[in-house]
Amino acid sequence: MSTTDLHAASLSDLYDRLHESLSDEAFAAELDSRLHDGRADEVRTFLRGCEERCLNILGHLSGSDAPWSRDGDRWLAFARLTVPRGHVLSGRSEELTNAHVAAEVRMLAEQWLAHARSADLPVYKGIGLVLGSLLPWLSYPGMPYEEVTSTLDWALALREEAGFRRNHEYHAAWKPLVAQLNDADLLRYAAVGGKLFDDVLDHYRNERQPRQPKGQGWKDWLPFFAEHPQLFDKSYIDDPDLIGQRWASAGAPRREELAALLLSQLTYSQRAERTSALQLLDRLVAEDPAPFAKQLRENGRYQISLALAMHVMKHDDAALLPLLLPAIAQRCDREDELRRYRSVIRELVTRRPADLAEVPVKDLVNVLPAFDTASLKATLPTLTPLIAGSSAKGLRAAMAGLAAHIPLASLVDAGWLNKPPKNLLLTCRDVLLAHPDPAVGPLLAQLLAGGKLDAASASSVQQRLQQLGLTGQGASTSDESQADAASPASAAGGVDLEAQLASIKRLSAAIKPFDTPELLALCAPLSEHAARVLLHVSAIAEGGLPPLAGELLARIPADNRARLALALVQQWIASEGEPKQRWALRLLPGHADDRVVDALVSAVQAWNRPRLQRAAAAVEHLGEVDSLYALLRVQEISESRSLKDQVQRTARIALRAAAARRKMSVPELFDELTPDFGLGQGLTVTVGPQSYRVELQGDLSLRVINDKNKASKTIPAVKDEALKPEWEAATAQLKTLATSLKTVVKQQAPRMLAALVSGKRWPLDRWQRLFVAHPLLRIVGRSLIWRAEDAPGLARTSFRLAEDFSLVDVEDETVALPAGCSISLWHPATAQPGEREAWQTYMADYELEPLVDQLGACAEQPAPGQFKNGMLLPPAPITLAQEQLGGLLKKFGYRPGPVGDGPSINEHVWRLPALELSLELSHGYFPPYLDLGLPVAVEGLRVHDLSKEYGASADPARLPKPLLATLQGQWLALAAKAAA
Repeated sequence: MSTTDLHAASLSDLYDRLHESLSDEAFAAELDSRLHDGRADEVRTFLRGCEERCLNILGHLSGSDAPWSRDGDRWLAFARLTVPRGHVLSGRSEELTNAHVAAEVRMLAEQWLAHARSADLPVYKGIGLVLGSLLPWLSYPGMPYEEVTSTLDWALALREEAGFRRNHEYHAAWKPLVAQLNDADLLRYAAVGGKLFDDVLDHYRNERQPRQPKGQGWKDWLPFFAEHPQLFDKSYIDDPDLIGQRWASAGAPRREELAALLLSQLTYSQRAERTSALQLLDRLVAEDPAPFAKQLRENGRYQISLALAMHVMKHDDAALLPLLLPAIAQRCDREDELRRYRSVIRELVTRRPADLAEVPVKDLVNVLPAFDTASLKATLPTLTPLIAGSSAKGLRAAMAGLAAHIPLASLVDAGWLNKPPKNLLLTCRDVLLAHPDPAVGPLLAQLLAGGKLDAASASSVQQRLQQLGLTGQGASTSDESQADAASPASAAGGVDLEAQLASIKRLSAAIKPFDTPELLALCAPLSEHAARVLLHVSAIAEGGLPPLAGELLARIPADNRARLALALVQQWIASEGEPKQRWALRLLPGHADDRVVDALVSAVQAWNRPRLQRAAAAVEHLGEVDSLYALLRVQEISESRSLKDQVQRTARIALRAAAARRKMSVPELFDELTPDFGLGQGLTVTVGPQSYRVELQGDLSLRVINDKNKASKTIPAVKDEALKPEWEAATAQLKTLATSLKTVVKQQAPRMLAALVSGKRWPLDRWQRLFVAHPLLRIVGRSLIWRAEDAPGLARTSFRLAEDFSLVDVEDETVALPAGCSISLWHPATAQPGEREAWQTYMADYELEPLVDQLGACAEQPAPGQFKNGMLLPPAPITLAQEQLGGLLKKFGYRPGPVGDGPSINEHVWRLPALELSLELSHGYFPPYLDLGLPVAVEGLRVHDLSKEYGASADPARLPKPLLATLQGQWLALAAKAAA
């Protein structure tokens, strides 16, 4: 609608066009224009006779949408017309009101109240409108004091007339008035109670009390709360003077609340305040310790503080001292808390070891790491029966972690080796195995000689004895030990391992699903019983595989171990990832090969929603395979848009662990995750006497070449039946290799795109190894354009890898890269003038299909004004429909953030693992369900450095130019969609 047509149309006609050809904002602007440009009568007539819906529409406009919301006189001009109809338009009353506006608003309010009373209007239309919408306009800076109090009295009288309860939360817009009261009237109005008391108290607590002289605190309120104890009871003020005053008249339930307040005050107060609080604590505990004891007993985690603990220990308070250790144990579930309380814990347990018996095992493991040698010697007699009575693995692990601090003689004195019960036996085993003192050998031998260890434990003990040079010691003569213990050490000493294994007769029921002739045959040359023992000790072991399992696995050929691992994975997957069968996957690390990878990936995808925990477990085991192909699939999982966050988190953890094993960063690991499957060194498969060389072709297919240099796509069939198993295994290996190659090639496009947008650089020698010498990537990467960084001597710094694997520029001239330069993917954001156009012509001439769209990437950089308050802002405000924003962000690689209040998703996140960055795009209300057409305002983008603790914020202005250009391109795409 043109401006001329807009001004010429009647207001009624314009109203009829709302939501068709005219927006609410344009209609409001036209009303305002006519009201102030000589057409006021027309506006008055319209607003006095329009329907309620029109006034509701105008009333919901705010901020930049409504011209009256930015000017007090304009707002008042409309108020004169809308208040008589029971409507108040929105506006910034705290900024726009003044004496003149307040006086007229008061008059309008009184007129409306008179009308409401005479017409017997409902409360919400009469007094409710005045208190909710007009009262905020009656308070202004420099207001005469009498007017402040009279206005507040008027508001209280209206609430009473309306029948509102004193604690009614709404219709109480008097905070600006409260802020102007003097101290005496502040107390006077606080006595009214209810909502007014709450607002007075909040004002004093937040504005005036912090400005009081040191030590003054709440002293001015002592007489008030003495007169109104019921108001103090709802105030939650932790001031010691007020707590002490209220204590005398408080009943038992209230004293418990006061005790909690005082204990809380000790946690957060400053030193001076803490002194008076501790003095009050001594007095009140002496008078009635029960409330404090109950608080520590039931809420110790929250009520204990270092100041309280040290004070109680110093004064040897009999009522509270026994409760300190259980409370501290609850509190110390984090390492930083344990460090704070370490010295207190040591002193407590040394002085009062019996208090440990009152600490639940789940909390005891929190404080055990703080123990030193002295505290362990003092507490071992108390700890021993606690350990014997608990099967908690966490308790055993905590004790094993303290092994170096436990004197061996103390273990003997505490009876740990004198026919210990099962739980104590297992803890003793773990402590002795972890103990660094070589003198531990005889105790290990004694433990082994007791005959109570299972086969897995016995083999671990024997291995440790071997390391100590005590081979042969500790052999048990008991029948029980003979039936359930064997060790590789005995075999090394000349005793036949099979004979030793034959003595193990009790096998775990957990191996039953795996006890099949086909699976046992994969353990050859082990006998079936030895294979079952291998499964048995793997099933009963805690943590990793025991040495006996390692000895047995070493006797199985590598290919059979890999096939065994595959069979175990297949059985576990067939059981739908049954947790009770997961022990079998302990046999994967170091033995499984790439044959298990795709099976585990398929399980992850199948279990992503219905069995999320099991999907995460499959990812964990996939990472343990630790081959480049396995880790490539883990990386794929970590970046997948279709997999749940828990699965992705597990994948990221697995990748960090793999990088740590290789002593490299995660981005460096990602560079390595393009396996060549042995093709680089020359891959050979053998079937009987015939060997075949496997080579990768230019079209990424495989060729099998025999010793006569004849090539074929498959391994020739064999007529000899005896060779068929070998032929089938070699054919399966070739098929797996072809499938794996396709998967790896598929991963290269997103990998290179991530490198392009992030501006990733490689040192020259590393780049040559990763991309030029790699048999797969030098074929896949022929369509990539590279750029030499820090190479000022080059006439042209951009180049590609030619078909003969030489480096050529856009003129097909050979490029010699200087030593010391680094290489990145060429990006238009760093291009020379005309360089993009030259490469476009080149790529078209050679008919090269680009792996990633380098030439079409956005080159525009954000303007300096887009960087503000640690954010990258869009060039101009962007608002678009929820489905449009969600669709584009998904295309860009963003995932929805967590669901918050509303419910609403307040940000979308794009992770860039290659740079260890997370980009967080904030926006307005975005419900977790689709609301078609819902407008969502885009706010800006923050950057988080994932290499730092808690993902610390990073400066977006310091991002690489290619990434900044990519983000600017995303802003432009969003803006284009919004404008379409």
